[in-house]
Amino acid sequence: MIDLDGLEVGGYSLGGFASCLDVPSLKLAVDVGVCIDRVVSRNFILITHAHADHLGALVQHAAQRGLRRMKPATYFLPPGIQDEVEAYLTCWRKLDGGALLANLVTLSPGETYPLRADLSIRPFRTRHRVVSQGYLMERSKKRLADQYQGLSGDEIRELREQGVDVGTTTTSLALAVTGDTRLDAVLSQPEVLSAERLVLECTFMDDAIDVEGARSRGHVHLYEIAEAAEAGLFTGKALLLNHVSPRHSKAEALNQMKKHLPSDVLARTQLMLGAVN
Repeated sequence: MIDLDGLEVGGYSLGGFASCLDVPSLKLAVDVGVCIDRVVSRNFILITHAHADHLGALVQHAAQRGLRRMKPATYFLPPGIQDEVEAYLTCWRKLDGGALLANLVTLSPGETYPLRADLSIRPFRTRHRVVSQGYLMERSKKRLADQYQGLSGDEIRELREQGVDVGTTTTSLALAVTGDTRLDAVLSQPEVLSAERLVLECTFMDDAIDVEGARSRGHVHLYEIAEAAEAGLFTGKALLLNHVSPRHSKAEALNQMKKHLPSDVLARTQLMLGAVN
């Protein structure tokens, strides 16, 4: 697993082949381009877009949950693709002969969906070759309000019995995941850039495909990230680069990161390439 400032993530990421980001502590995963065994237990799957390397294993995920007698998972989708995903499932139900139960929910950028009392998700706009979106994961925590700090347990209990709400709720953006996108869509959203932890696609890393070539494909180039980093735009605690093209080996990718990223950002940046258990 990769430790992003206290939040562990794993899964699989290889650009154009398969993407599945597992976030065990939040009990969810982002994309299901490959069906990883431990991700079968995730009740919530956040789909960034419908390319096969991000959505292609949804049928297998649903089938595995059925075989293990789990309730249907909820798959959050960008707007405008639910009918096609349902048709995809219908086709496979005929081929497979199984129920392949799945709860499909369309969630648009800006909409907030509470997964549980202390966790909600909110999509944000991205820019790819097909309809796409990233996801913000917001944690809520209730604590004793400042004006009641220092009171005894009995005093707090008495206030509660009188109907006084002695708590206050604080929220933080625990994680942002872009999925496939052009970088300009991310740079225009300060809230995404300032998330405590940001998982950012970085498909191309050298001159074989230049910045304009990356943009024309709806992807991010390392050189763009380096430029934005020099400008101080990545202010979170941890940055994870994923969706790296298979044209780059892990050693090459790490070398390019060391070569181009400012030292302060490099110290907060990790790489996800291939399988991470």
